[in-house]
Amino acid sequence: MIERLSSLDDPRLNSYRSLKKQNAIRDADTFVAEGATVVERLLRSPFQICSVLISDRKWESFHEKLPTGIPIYRMANDLAQQLVGFPFHCGVMACAKRRATPDLREIVRSRGDSLIIAGDRIVDPENVGAIIRIASAFGADAVLLGAGSADPFSRRVLRVSMGNVLFLPIVESDDLEIHLNQLKHADCYHIAAAVLDRDCINLAKFRFPGRTVIVVGNEFDGVSPAVARMADTRLAIPMSNGTDSLNVAIATGIFAWQFRSDFPEPKT
Repeated sequence: MIERLSSLDDPRLNSYRSLKKQNAIRDADTFVAEGATVVERLLRSPFQICSVLISDRKWESFHEKLPTGIPIYRMANDLAQQLVGFPFHCGVMACAKRRATPDLREIVRSRGDSLIIAGDRIVDPENVGAIIRIASAFGADAVLLGAGSADPFSRRVLRVSMGNVLFLPIVESDDLEIHLNQLKHADCYHIAAAVLDRDCINLAKFRFPGRTVIVVGNEFDGVSPAVARMADTRLAIPMSNGTDSLNVAIATGIFAWQFRSDFPEPKT
């Protein structure tokens, strides 16, 4: 159902209104994806689509990809830009309903070799998005995000993850320690924390067990002391030239690559 809208006051556009201000809001039951690649992936995902907003400029190249049976709102380019509150270069957005947080125990119940990436208070949406994309690329079964992490369904996370958040189970935890304890004691996962201290093991010299949770920490404080204490292994990436740390997403990629070097057959 395609409708041309010409009024910024139209209530059907409320989901797209002033998105720059709304980007930090995570308690809504919907989220908004932007850009042709992410919207196209959203349209193929299991998420329920509420509507699509498309500008005249984008119409010619994208309209054949739009499904039937959902509201499609077409607007003039300048009106769409006024609506969302920033330059609307991407030309297309979609609103969808959030889904319930997946049950992590159900996800891992029947797994053999398995990788889970856990983020301890990852506050930057770009880092969360990159970590999700990396987790997907290296065949992780899920991403576990502790309290204080950025909303995995914010526009920026969706964009940086290239839509991988729509297909990889993302578990938001109110208490990361409880989830890690369950994985460790009930599901036989090895907890490997990325840390920087004198007692840590050189990542290059470590062989991962087949069922592993890689825990990466906050951009400023790293993995919290409580989480580090409960880890089975504390690992560090060897670095040169006085470099003492890496961006958390880059570190995640190195850890995930090392795991796949030991277990080289991610799921297809």
